Amino acid sequence: MNLQEILDEIAEKYPHGLSNDSVIRKINNVQNELFRTAFRITTMFQYDVEEGIFSYPLPCMKSNVIDVLVGDQEYLYQDVKKSANTPFYYFTETSEIGIYPTPDRDIEGGMVIFYNREAAQLSASDTLAVPELDSDFHQLLVYGTLVQIAENFQDVAMVNNYASRYNGLIKEFQRVDDETPDYPVIEDVMGVW
Repeated sequence: MNLQEILDEIAEKYPHGLSNDSVIRKINNVQNELFRTAFRITTMFQYDVEEGIFSYPLPCMKSNVIDVLVGDQEYLYQDVKKSANTPFYYFTETSEIGIYPTPDRDIEGGMVIFYNREAAQLSASDTLAVPELDSDFHQLLVYGTLVQIAENFQDVAMVNNYASRYNGLIKEFQRVDDETPDYPVIEDVMGVW
């Protein structure tokens, strides 16, 4: 479904009178939550490391950073409240990632940041845009948004109704997305000697 179809589906299920901007803001909130919790896609970004440069722009929000490699070495996250690990990375107040020790040479493609990808934000200016969430589960955006709209109108019965449907879809999504094989261990059919 594209954004307009999602907006239409929401309006059909719960006529509300809210502006498209308000509903799209709620859709984006649901989509962001799903990408943060259930629909995690790991990606990477690579920087050329430059001698004497210790900070680089973050390609994502700092909460989405998973791992940082500089050269062939993994850097650990360092908070100012912890004892020092060397080498380490940290976050600056200007949404950059800092690395210590400061590089003493240029390394082409020398820093790789692994992170959880963030969803592209939907907007009223492009209602033909298709959300990045798996197309089989666009109803998650519908029902997650309906929960928020019903909350706005303090419609407890409909909040419970939509939340139940949303939670059911989350469980179905997690079952489909589970990468664990049915039989992760080879069973010893011969018994123990």
